[in-house]
Amino acid sequence: MNNGDKKSFAPVERLEGSITVPGDKSISHRALFVSAVASGISRIDNILIADDTMSTAQCLRALGTDIEIKDKTAVITGKGIQGFKEPSQILDAGNSGTTARIILGLLSTQNFFSVLTGDNSLRTRPMKRITIPLAAMGASVDGRDHANYLPLSVRGNRLKGIDYAMPTASAQVKTGILLASLGAKGVMTVREPFPTRDHTERMLKASGVDVKISDKIIQLACSQKPLPLNIRVPGDFSSAAFFMGAGIIARRSDILITHVGINPGRTGFIDILKKMGASLEVTNTRFEAGEPVADVRVRQSELRGIVIDDKELIVRSIDELPLLAVLAAYARGQTVIKNAGELRVKETDRIKAVVDGLLRIGIKAREFPDGLSIEGGTVKGGFVSSYGDHRIAMAFAVASVSSEKEISIDNFDAVSISFPEFIAIFNTLRPA
Repeated sequence: MNNGDKKSFAPVERLEGSITVPGDKSISHRALFVSAVASGISRIDNILIADDTMSTAQCLRALGTDIEIKDKTAVITGKGIQGFKEPSQILDAGNSGTTARIILGLLSTQNFFSVLTGDNSLRTRPMKRITIPLAAMGASVDGRDHANYLPLSVRGNRLKGIDYAMPTASAQVKTGILLASLGAKGVMTVREPFPTRDHTERMLKASGVDVKISDKIIQLACSQKPLPLNIRVPGDFSSAAFFMGAGIIARRSDILITHVGINPGRTGFIDILKKMGASLEVTNTRFEAGEPVADVRVRQSELRGIVIDDKELIVRSIDELPLLAVLAAYARGQTVIKNAGELRVKETDRIKAVVDGLLRIGIKAREFPDGLSIEGGTVKGGFVSSYGDHRIAMAFAVASVSSEKEISIDNFDAVSISFPEFIAIFNTLRPA
């Protein structure tokens, strides 16, 4: 096995302190896209500088968008939805499913030809969930398995709005469709099976687009023209979750995480932790740029195993489920996660990766088609494969804080996809 950038994490005596985390990845992606389709100059402060968001920036630059990023501030000169130019090279979304699925919506509205690819992992992730509704709108997209896998070729057309019921809840797909509608005609209606994170709807409203939302239905008149944005991105909830988890299982811990985005579509993790008995407080709630923001304080807690199977709750915690499974190793009794088959089509098969990692550190775990079970016990330490997945790598780093021995994780450099500052911030919480 190629260990890549292997990192070892030793147990700690305690974790304490006040931290902030980098800007929200989902919001940073969307801010770049919405700014690019607006006409005029947008300013985005506290944008996340990570591999995934830079993939979005690079793809938009290849389409002729002027983007300058300095000291976590992005200045974007947008030219409108029809202002892009035909790229001279193949667009590369890297490891970013968000980049790929959203930009396919924009490419489908353009009067030119383009090709989109990604890295080895992204080329295995399903794209029919976005290419099917785009085809129904009039797009011409082709690729392997009937346009299910990258690379994909796109010949843009003038699209038409449709009434689309999403078979799978996906904020990425929803965003791709909504942005495509800005270059279409008619009316676009999207029906979600469960509410997903609504960053795109909030941002479109902030840019002056009239978006109507009621009971899992999002509707807008096509061909609206967004105005430039001037916003500050809140701290990434998914990044903050790792420190919430570490604070709950570390001995004598007391951690305050400030300026965290708490969008209701993202905070299922908090609801689950409270059901498991975690000591967690959300305070100083306020709104910034249309997004709810708060400070979160966590202390060492005694967790109990539960069944996590509510489909809406699963959607609201999908990115944090690997971390929850790791935290369950420290809970009393059994924890069962069901209705989470979506985990198998992320950057890696996260169900398989988590179960493999838990077994390696001495915890009984079992996988099944749409989830896994974990028996709380003693985390002994050992060597874990990250499978090149940023969230798997960070979840098992968290597992180390109260383990008997250190946990070593291969390919830890994968964290640069979403959280390059993870180790630096983690180290500030350790006692001097």
